[in-house]
Amino acid sequence: MSSSEYIIHGTNTTNLINILNDGYIDNTPPKKNIMMLNDKPPKQIFTQLIYKNIPNEKIERPLWFNCAIVLDKKILKDYPFYATRIGGFADKFENGKTNEETIVYGEGNLSRMPNLTKLKNQISNRLNMKGVMKGLSFIHSHEILFNRKISLDTYCKCIIVFGASISQKDKEKIEELSNKINIPIKIYVDKKRQFNGLDNFIDMIDKNIK
Repeated sequence: MSSSEYIIHGTNTTNLINILNDGYIDNTPPKKNIMMLNDKPPKQIFTQLIYKNIPNEKIERPLWFNCAIVLDKKILKDYPFYATRIGGFADKFENGKTNEETIVYGEGNLSRMPNLTKLKNQISNRLNMKGVMKGLSFIHSHEILFNRKISLDTYCKCIIVFGASISQKDKEKIEELSNKINIPIKIYVDKKRQFNGLDNFIDMIDKNIK
């Protein structure tokens, strides 16, 4: 795997502030999201793999919502996880290993990175499909799920926020909390930057963690 590959957890401004206050991403969804999951909260953290040279990347949106918590890919070695098609997650994390929709899984405490070729093929196939919603194909291509709280101190590489609609108060709070726990952050005030392609988004990440 190249160095410019990351795990992305997308969230909104309110949740980001809570996460920064806590110091971790919780595996229990916010109450308002439970309804979206048919009132059956799976206690799983939803993320995605982002890397360069994804098909049609120039028109693709990189994440759900407007805030990206960028995680070190080494979490795929350290934590149990499973990857599936969008919406194909198991009702319980422990069923992810045998779920028919699962593309690849890892047991945690691995000595080397798991082989993600099958997952990348799934992503490419989705982005090459005819009739899919252009610009939204990547975020609908897959999801990677974890069942443990994710420590920002251990795994967060940086935070990217597209803040065209963010209040000045929230902007200042996010910057204050990020600086307090020493996590690099960049808030882009140009809303369109979110749609400048996946490779450009990765370049933003690389620039902000160096």
